[in-house]
Amino acid sequence: MTSPDLVSKEEVARACKTLGIRNWSALTELEVSVEEARSILDEIDGEARQIVLEHFREGLQVELEHGTRFPDANVTNNHPNLTGKIVLAHLKESLLYYKRIAIAELEGDLLKATKARDADKIRSLYERIVLARLSLNQAEVSFLAGT
Repeated sequence: MTSPDLVSKEEVARACKTLGIRNWSALTELEVSVEEARSILDEIDGEARQIVLEHFREGLQVELEHGTRFPDANVTNNHPNLTGKIVLAHLKESLLYYKRIAIAELEGDLLKATKARDADKIRSLYERIVLARLSLNQAEVSFLAGT
């Protein structure tokens, strides 16, 4: 059974045009530019202004999975404002939310690689996990230090 789109492609195109960004309903690569992130962050306004732009941009890229990336789980149809509000909600929970998610996703990939006994992939993923944990630890220190 196919679910109807909750947000039409036309509405996504309209929102993107209003923001002055490319049409996200036609995205093939889930990459978000700094300029696009800034436009969306400015539109959301409010408490969003306290968020570091790069953290917001990274969050947008992750949350596009609620759009067309997984058609059977498509909630936003890549609507930039809805995607931005999902990011805002998660960052209000924890400013380090996406750093923690990155580690969890890498660990999931590591489990799959381990099951497949893919030594090269295991090594690569483990190295990426170490770097992601280091990044999280550094961000935690900065947060605690107030910098």
